[in-house]
This record gives sequence, C-alpha cells and structure tokens, in this order.
Amino acid sequence: MSSTTKDRGFPAENPLSSYWLQNPHQLATFRSSDKVPDQCDIAIIGTGLAGVATAYHILSDPALKTKPSIVLLEARQACTGATGRNGGHLKLAPWVARRVGAQYGPSAAAEVVAYQLDQLAALKGVIEKEKIDCEFSLTRSFDVFFDEDHSREMQEFVSTQQAEGAPWAQHMTWIDASESEKVTGIKNSKGAISVPAVSLWPYKLVTALLSKVIELGGTLFTETYVTEVEELPGQTRLTTSRGVLNAKKTIFATNAYTPALLPQYKGVITPFKGQNSHLSPSPSFKVSKFLDHTYNLHFDNKYADYLNPRPDNTIILGGAKWTYEDKLDRAKWWNCTDDTTLINDAATEHFDSVMADHFLGWENAEAHHDFVWTGIMGETPDAMPHVGLVPGSRNQWILAGFNGAGMTMIFTTAKAVSKLILHEVVYEDTDLPRLFKTTAERLTVKNPGFSE
Repeated sequence: MSSTTKDRGFPAENPLSSYWLQNPHQLATFRSSDKVPDQCDIAIIGTGLAGVATAYHILSDPALKTKPSIVLLEARQACTGATGRNGGHLKLAPWVARRVGAQYGPSAAAEVVAYQLDQLAALKGVIEKEKIDCEFSLTRSFDVFFDEDHSREMQEFVSTQQAEGAPWAQHMTWIDASESEKVTGIKNSKGAISVPAVSLWPYKLVTALLSKVIELGGTLFTETYVTEVEELPGQTRLTTSRGVLNAKKTIFATNAYTPALLPQYKGVITPFKGQNSHLSPSPSFKVSKFLDHTYNLHFDNKYADYLNPRPDNTIILGGAKWTYEDKLDRAKWWNCTDDTTLINDAATEHFDSVMADHFLGWENAEAHHDFVWTGIMGETPDAMPHVGLVPGSRNQWILAGFNGAGMTMIFTTAKAVSKLILHEVVYEDTDLPRLFKTTAERLTVKNPGFSE
C-alpha cells in the first residue's frame, strides 16, 4: 500500500498481534484464486464478525432456491480487525440502557437492550448448530462501581426500571456495597450489577463461520485491498489490489475503516484506537476462587475497564482510557487507524496492577501482561451503529460504527441485513432498532472535534 492510500484511513499493514490471533487459522491468508472474479451477486468487504456473519446468514437462508455468488474481501488476514482484538465477551449493558433511555425514551432503550439479549441466545444457537469450538460460556457479568455517586445513580436507575416493569431490567440484579466483595470478589466497591453475558474466543467463532461460508459456496480474498468504489446502474465497481470486481450488491462491513471507501461517512464513523492485554499470573499462584464471570470495572461515570477471565485462569483486560485521553496528542488515538503500535506505556502499567489492586485473593498473583495490543474501533456521534441501505444508493448496504460494542449487536444485525438484501424488505420490516438505521439526516451530524 502506498502512503497516500494509508493516509485515507485504510487498515495498517503488519498490526500488532493480539492474544486471540496467536495461532492463525488455515484461512488466514486464503484466496480462492489469484485474482478476484469480474462479476458476483454480492460482495462483502470485511471479514470480521459483521462480514462473515452476513455471508453466513445469506448462504444458510432456508428460503433460498439458488445461492447467490458471494465474494468476501479482506485487506489484511482474515478477522484481524476489531473482532480479533476485542475483549471476548458480550453482555446486557446497563449504562447503554440508561443513556439511550435518557436521550431517546424508554421504548428506544427497550429496543436496544432487547437486541443485546437476543444476541446472547442467537450466538448460543449458532454455536450449537454448527458445533463450533470457541470456548463459549453463557455466564453472568458484573458491572462494579468504585465511585459512590455513580453507584447510587445506577442503583436508582435499576430500581426505577424494575419498578416500572421494563422487561430487560428483570435480567439485572443489584448488589449492595455490603455484599459486593463476597459476590463479585472485588475489593472496596460501592455496589455492582449482575447481568447476563457470554464469554468466547471471537477469532475461533468467526473463522469457524468463515469455513462454513466457504463450504456453502462463498469465495474469499484475503490481503486484498479495495481501493476505489464506484456505483453504476445496477452494480458497484470495486477496484481492488487483485483486479476489478463488479458486484450487483455490496455490503460494507468495514466498521472504523468505512470512511476510506464511503467518504460521506467521514466524521460520522470516526476510527479510534484502544489498548488491550492478556495477563498471566505467576505459575506458583493458586487461585482460591476461579473467576467465572466477566467484568466491567467502572472507576467513575466516564471511565471503565473490561475484563474477561479465560478458562486457563488467565485474564483479558482492556481499557485504561484515562491514561491517555487528556494526556496525549489526540491524533495518537483518535481519527487514527494505526494498530501497529501501542498507545502508551501507562495503560500497560495499569493493566499489570488491576488484579492485585482490586481482586480479593489476587494480591500476590503477579498477574502481568504477556500480550499487549491495540485495535481500531468506530465512533459515531449518537453512539449507535449505521445499518441499512447507504443513503442515496440503490445497491450498497452497511453495518458499521459499533462504538467498541460490536459483539453485543452484530450477529443478529447481520441476519437482518441479509433479509434486506435477499428479500428486498424495507428496514422497518426487520427487527432492527430504529436508532440503528443509517439515514441522510444522521450523515449530517459529525463527531465532536472532527476535522478534515
């Protein structure tokens, strides 16, 4: 790739490897042929969960009499973007419910949170159906609060929603400060919420689904950049590093990288960089109680870490945003697609301290990092993804801009997108939350601080 192309916001070459990516799948660098075909029915750009799940839903649709020809295009190796770099858990997110309810009303909050709950069941279903080995665990997650005011606000929110009969709120359990240490294993918290969650190995999930897509007739081109997009009557011409592909329908599962190909999304989906780690305790450490829940550690109402214990007693831990948000040049992490470097050493130092500082019985575990990496997420002004027919287009669709929470939305969103494309239904005839719909109006609102 030329420096000019990189400057446009394409995926960087030679990114840091994440813990999840340490053993590349056999399809990691697979290409169905030396060059892309001249034509296809459906092109899907991106092989993270969004792109692969969409292809899977299309090709496994029981209503299809004839399967469409599908070409998946990936700039780097398969599933090496955000899906291969995240925390490996998804959950009902109470802070999202609170924010959406305050801004858009209780019905909108109910739609979004119900979608999160549907995600857990849908993933369980496909993993069982396809017999996927990805360390899947249906569990609970604790949102733990260290700030007393924040804890009180969240307790009042949960209590109010439960009293008003919000169906999703019945899945939450408030844990008082007096009981929190015993229940969560976290020291000195001011309260916590227990919610449904799933823990898994995301790369193993997606590559297993990708194998199924290939088995069902899909074709794959890794290390194949799409450099230009031109919509023509009845098709989109995609210029790639391996030839020109004309697709009757094109799906942009490109998350943070969307503006590089669809400039109308500049400032609407802005790439931002996060830092993540894998912690391993000392070999001599014998944990008194295995951690079988995932966590969000809320240090105040703005900053939180996410934590996912692994079955081998190691830890995935990410976040530490306060170590750089107001302390570094913003260009080092915001409107940035460079995941070849770490953001800063302070985040890594924080990760190394978390288990000893906060988890009962882990004071002498020496749970320090053996992997640290970065990943690129996509931020939108309203914190909602963009899903549906690209405004002004007749044959381009999008599911992108997941604000670092794609695992809680993508799988069922991809299924709905497959219906939009295959059965030509309108957005309102799907079960997608109305706030997800990409519209011309939403494209006029830019992220604060964005500039060309």
